[in-house]
Amino acid sequence: MNPMSTTLADGFWHWLWFGSPAKSSSAVARIGDELFMYIFWLSVAWFVFLMGLTFYFVVKYQRRPGKKLTRSPAHHTALEIAWTVVPTLFLVYIFFKGFWGYADAIVAPANAEVINLKAQKWAWRMTYPNGAESPESMRFVYTDSQGNQVTSAQEAPIFVVPAGKPVQLRMSSMDVIHSFWVPDFRSKFDIFPNRYTSYWFQADEPGDHVVYCAEYCGDLHSEMYAIIRVLPEPEYRAKINSWAIPWGDGLAAVGKVLYTTKGCSACHSVDGSRNTGPTWKGIWGKEHEMEGGGKAVVDPNYIRESILVPGAKIVKGYPNQMVSYQGQLNDRELDALIAYIESLGDNPPAPGAGYGESAESN
Repeated sequence: MNPMSTTLADGFWHWLWFGSPAKSSSAVARIGDELFMYIFWLSVAWFVFLMGLTFYFVVKYQRRPGKKLTRSPAHHTALEIAWTVVPTLFLVYIFFKGFWGYADAIVAPANAEVINLKAQKWAWRMTYPNGAESPESMRFVYTDSQGNQVTSAQEAPIFVVPAGKPVQLRMSSMDVIHSFWVPDFRSKFDIFPNRYTSYWFQADEPGDHVVYCAEYCGDLHSEMYAIIRVLPEPEYRAKINSWAIPWGDGLAAVGKVLYTTKGCSACHSVDGSRNTGPTWKGIWGKEHEMEGGGKAVVDPNYIRESILVPGAKIVKGYPNQMVSYQGQLNDRELDALIAYIESLGDNPPAPGAGYGESAESN
């Protein structure tokens, strides 16, 4: 696109509002841009027309010395019909254009790649057709209002999708209402608990696109983001196949993968830093003080209960806001997470040992 072009629907004006063209070739992205520019120019035209009329009437009908006031007309049928019907016709076009775009957005092509998307406070998770989930993530570095470089507290998961192929997201929430927003794709779809919503897009060029949550969902709402990485399809297939959980590498290695793919990294650090939830580093075998009194030792039973019934025991100083993973993790995956937490303790087990088998006992 030439940013200095002066056409009404694209060129300079499109660049002024959007900065760049939509990175998705789906109908909703194209229609969204077209409707925005249509509404913009419609508003400009009516503003100029109405302000012109106002100025004309102010000059023509201003009160002059020596001229008697005349009674204003109270009714004009033809004029009233005209100023009702004509604007309505413009709105009818907006309605049908928007409806067609919405219908196109939720009805995916038959050959679309179906990926399940889960939203929770404050992370995104994608599960691919082969059951794999992305273990890759990154932190954002940005400049604050004082000019200081700040590293984001949350790790953004990196999801991959194939280039040149429709991708359908089957979306649901594990807790509250979230909203999946990708500015580059001109898409924003709400995600609700206890139901599915659907949306599809097609990105034709390789590249990264940022995902945001556009519905306020709590403390770390502003840092609930992810990266959609568009890859050539052969590279995409190889990548998701490589993400298959490596059970042969031992439980702790699998737990390390699950830590990222299941959203644990959104609230629990493994380097000792404080986050929304307690860090996992060095907690194995230690005693935690609980809200409301009482203490609990971090052992397999405590960790299992904390994952499946997180509100049963709340560590002092932390809010009760973790959702239950009941039904989302099988026993083997729970064992893997327990083994990974043990491996982060002060006396980790020997490589290949299961949880509860320390290095000293081997």
